[in-house]
Amino acid sequence: MNEDLNEILHDVSKSNLIDDGDLQAAGLLILTAAIQGLDIQRAGIWLLTEDKSAIRGRMLIDGNHCEIDSAIALARSDFPVYFSALDSERAIVAHNAHTHESTAEFSSVYLTPFKISSMLDAPIRHRGKFLGIICCEHQGEARTWNSAEVAFATALAEAYGRAISAEQRNHYAQQLKQNNEQLEQKILERTQTLESALRNLTHTQAQLIESEKLASIGRLVAGLAHEINTPLGIAVTSSSHCQSELSTVQKLYKDELLDEGEFANFLTNLDEGLGLINTNLNRAASLIQNFKLSGAIHSANEQERFELRDCIALTLKSLQPLLNKNAITCTLQEGDAIKINSHPGAIAQIITNLITNSIHHAFADVDNKQIALNISQKDDLAVIHYSDNGCGIHADIRTKIFEPFFTTARKTGGSGLGLSIVHNLATQKLHGSIDIDTDQTHGARFTITLPCNL
Repeated sequence: MNEDLNEILHDVSKSNLIDDGDLQAAGLLILTAAIQGLDIQRAGIWLLTEDKSAIRGRMLIDGNHCEIDSAIALARSDFPVYFSALDSERAIVAHNAHTHESTAEFSSVYLTPFKISSMLDAPIRHRGKFLGIICCEHQGEARTWNSAEVAFATALAEAYGRAISAEQRNHYAQQLKQNNEQLEQKILERTQTLESALRNLTHTQAQLIESEKLASIGRLVAGLAHEINTPLGIAVTSSSHCQSELSTVQKLYKDELLDEGEFANFLTNLDEGLGLINTNLNRAASLIQNFKLSGAIHSANEQERFELRDCIALTLKSLQPLLNKNAITCTLQEGDAIKINSHPGAIAQIITNLITNSIHHAFADVDNKQIALNISQKDDLAVIHYSDNGCGIHADIRTKIFEPFFTTARKTGGSGLGLSIVHNLATQKLHGSIDIDTDQTHGARFTITLPCNL
């Protein structure tokens, strides 16, 4: 290959247009180089159709005229010899295109009208696949294409194959970018959907916790009302008796029939009656005071520093009417004071829900009903052990008991929210954990572990 052709080919090869992915610009560069290097006026890029039944003009330069995506198409059925030569995927070197066996078919319909005498077709390949040709057409007297010119045209065709790879790379990159953008949009939409669902779930969960809190307070009120009725009933009865005794003494005094013995008996009965009234009213007042304190704990949402054992003890006091009603003995083992910084209301609700769960599920066939709580501290963690002596929790439902709305007492009004709310309060509100012990042969056993400082 002579130095001029080498220089032109070198300029084409190092041009950014070949690898930028703009196939049209690369094609124009290559055809211009072919026209300049081969000293011709006409050159074109022709690409096979997918079924290889025709070849179409992708780009054509004829003098000062440039045509993109030409309407000219050559069908295999019209030019079978030429297409047979293309199938060999080799360069077609027609010194005299009118007489060359591969191009003679074009003589009257293509070569003569465009005054073409010689043709040099170099095969375009991409990744080993034959795609088409760069057709170099000489007008005027026939010429002989030398080996350097054939090699030059072949190198330009290879450069076009390289440009096709760049275009595909750009296309894939653009497609990947679009896919990424679509994926990011879908992720954003999905994230927004999940965030909305999470907000709704959190709101619903908060409502459920509040509903269960009100329900637990309602149970406390019902138990308290039942427990208060007894001392108030005794106080009312004693008051009525004292009033009756006073009326009797007043009548005797008015009729001047009151003697010393009757008056002394009246004073004794009045002292006993008033003592009974005072004792039972104090008992009722104590119940109400405990309930008020427990209600304050249950409704407290603020984080504060408090003594854990006192908080649980007060909760148990408020639950005593409910425990008495169901003939249950609940004990809190003694131990050292444990100061924690947490939410007393959440802890009170956990204890209330666990006890309520035991009342509803544990003691169907138990006479001596027992609930025990033990509190200990390990490093910066407070550990609450809860147990009852009921029927325990069957192995086949242990993985489900913390699921919302799971209950084995649906027919008797169980909501399936008690232990679910206990789990959510322990793990989310208090940032701790609750585990069910593997040994359930002697009743239900739970271990609640809470950080001493939130």
